[in-house]
Amino acid sequence: MKKFGCVSPSVIGLPWDLHRLLPEGIQANVVTLNVRNGRPGEHERALGAMRGATDVLIDEGAEAIIVQGVPVAARRGFAATRGDHDDLTADRGAVPIISSLGASMLALRAVGAKRPLLITQYDADVNAQIVAFCRDAGMTVAGAVGLGATNAKEVNALTAADYERLATRALETHRDADGVFLSARGNLLDIAMGLEISKSLPVIEQVQATVWWALTRLGAEHASLPGRLFAAKAKQDKN
Repeated sequence: MKKFGCVSPSVIGLPWDLHRLLPEGIQANVVTLNVRNGRPGEHERALGAMRGATDVLIDEGAEAIIVQGVPVAARRGFAATRGDHDDLTADRGAVPIISSLGASMLALRAVGAKRPLLITQYDADVNAQIVAFCRDAGMTVAGAVGLGATNAKEVNALTAADYERLATRALETHRDADGVFLSARGNLLDIAMGLEISKSLPVIEQVQATVWWALTRLGAEHASLPGRLFAAKAKQDKN
């Protein structure tokens, strides 16, 4: 049994798309930092707890770790986030660690997206930080639109249909987008797969990117998993 780890900033609601994307023989272990969304100082506290969280996962046998929480990574910035994770990797036996936002940038490149449209649950300020993170990671975005959620109550009131409507409207006004990135706490895999078909564009959903990166690092098979992202990796392996 191969294992990878996820560090979640806050509550994880079940059922979760992560379960649907785990091939046989792969286990995901998850720890949470118990961030209270929308409260001052919570992101800084989460950063202070990161080492303990990754230590737990490595002790449990994780061979790769994804740190979720797009706002935390975006606020910290691409270079600082990567440096933090590289330091943790160096301290604990070269177990690779990446942010889910960083993994999503790699996933967008893997499907050939050069100007993705960002669809998020966040407000304009957080979206601006995500755009800056993407730019510093070498990715130019076509635009970023969000649903304006700033705390847990607002996040939990959102549905998958809200993201689908937002993405459909936004693609009408951002016609130069060659891909879509969906970022949310909720389950958006079905919405992502539907948009890929209806819009004929690659769509990267955050949990999907997380699993793709982890399976790639573990050298695990994932040809049967849904979406262009996994199909692109299967084709690459075959060639």
